[in-house]
Amino acid sequence: MIEYYKENIQFYILLFVWLIVGVYIPFASYIVVPVSMFLMYKKGMIEELLFGYLFILILSDSLEPALLFAKDVKNIYISVLAIFFFFDSDNFQPLNKLYKIFIPFFLFSVFTMLFSVNDSFFFTSVQKTISFAISFMIIPNIVTRLFRAHGELFFKRFVLFVFTSLVLGFILKYSFPDLASLEGGRYRGVMGNPNGLGIYCVLFFIIFFVINDFFSDLFKKQEQLIIYLAILISIFLTDSRNAILAILIFYVFQRFFSLSPFLGFVLFSITLFLAEIINNNLVLIITSLGLQDFFRLNTLEDGSGRYVAWGFAWQQIQNNFFIGKGFAYNEFYMRQNYGLLSKLGHQGGIHNSFLTFWMDQGLIGLFIYLRSYILMFIEASRKTKYAFPIMFAISFTAFFESWLVGSLSAYAFFAIIIFTIITSEEITSKETIEVEPEEQTEIAVQAN
Repeated sequence: MIEYYKENIQFYILLFVWLIVGVYIPFASYIVVPVSMFLMYKKGMIEELLFGYLFILILSDSLEPALLFAKDVKNIYISVLAIFFFFDSDNFQPLNKLYKIFIPFFLFSVFTMLFSVNDSFFFTSVQKTISFAISFMIIPNIVTRLFRAHGELFFKRFVLFVFTSLVLGFILKYSFPDLASLEGGRYRGVMGNPNGLGIYCVLFFIIFFVINDFFSDLFKKQEQLIIYLAILISIFLTDSRNAILAILIFYVFQRFFSLSPFLGFVLFSITLFLAEIINNNLVLIITSLGLQDFFRLNTLEDGSGRYVAWGFAWQQIQNNFFIGKGFAYNEFYMRQNYGLLSKLGHQGGIHNSFLTFWMDQGLIGLFIYLRSYILMFIEASRKTKYAFPIMFAISFTAFFESWLVGSLSAYAFFAIIIFTIITSEEITSKETIEVEPEEQTEIAVQAN
């Protein structure tokens, strides 16, 4: 690990420069970041470009006013990445075809945005639709290009970069506690809120687990232990019960699917059957285990306001049941009723990705998305035994948060990375690609 930081110190300094410029001269970041990106691409620093994008996405999730610049910069960043991809497509061949599975949904989302409520949200809907499609096209192709160039070492550096973000959260907790926690004291690390960090850790856990299985010699046992501990400690500090349950869902189901897909689906069926019984007796179960403080029983009983949001969203869905009004309509509707929702004990969005898809795209759009979503995991199941356990865990987190609908977030970024890994024939074949330093130099020259 120490060697990794020595080799990448200049890149981390560059990210620090982006941060300082963005905080103290926000408008300058709109120039400094794109210029840096073009220089990086010219030098063949594709990997750093991808990690830099994740860095900006993490900053954009923050609730700190000083980091508001990142919300605009991330739109610029994905646009510049799109320019690199479309004007240099030869260097991405053969293309990763993941995006093709979602083309029907992209087309339908173009149709629904025509019903946008006003010009302002029409523009927002167009942005979100384009960013959704571009993310599914560009990120998988950058990942596969980097894997071809650097083999499994690319994934090692990716894991260490994400691990660093968790470590920075720990440092903030003890050096600037107000930045790493909400007013109520719940830990959020480098993310905007505790539940967000929980999702971040769940997705990272899945990525790291799968990479370790595909490339068993990539990390030493001690390194694996340190990284897993960082993930689990982060989740523990957030008090995110959904994150804990999601990891348990993934871990338990992957064990059964490793033995037999049939056993896995039998367990899934039993889980669905028992879910209602557990839900009806959840308070009693948690109390009997003495975990009422950890699971924040006082908020569990009222659903942390989620039931209010779900019921409110369901009422509005009746008005656009089959065809929605495009991406961002849910934001418009929830903001319009912010005062009423606050009185009812809820602040924020819908907190359910599937209800959000339904409100924005209608039932038809939701079905089209789910069709692509499920087909992707069915295709992945032919390549890896982890496909359905991953689907169960991701779907669980998406049921309680609307992150799956967004495209320009660290969570969506991680999800697309996961989708790319489990559907790519090159990666799931588990064939180690050895790239010598001379060959890496040659690749960088060709990129120029």
